[in-house]
Amino acid sequence: MSDIQSSIRPIQQVLAVATAVSGGDLEAAILWYRNEPLALFDCWTAEPLVAEGRATDVLSLLEPFQAGFIR
Repeated sequence: MSDIQSSIRPIQQVLAVATAVSGGDLEAAILWYRNEPLALFDCWTAEPLVAEGRATDVLSLLEPFQAGFIR
């Protein structure tokens, strides 16, 4: 796998889950990914967290939403 592919994969994973959580709205998922401050992560957005290799943390944050426990 190339470096580009390995750096894009976590972004794709987070955006796929965020899209599912937003009811299939990719645009809303991208806006969330880039702009929504996450209180659990000192108000960082998902974008820099994923860039730092913390996609798993972001995905863990999204799990309850994806499971339907939080709306």
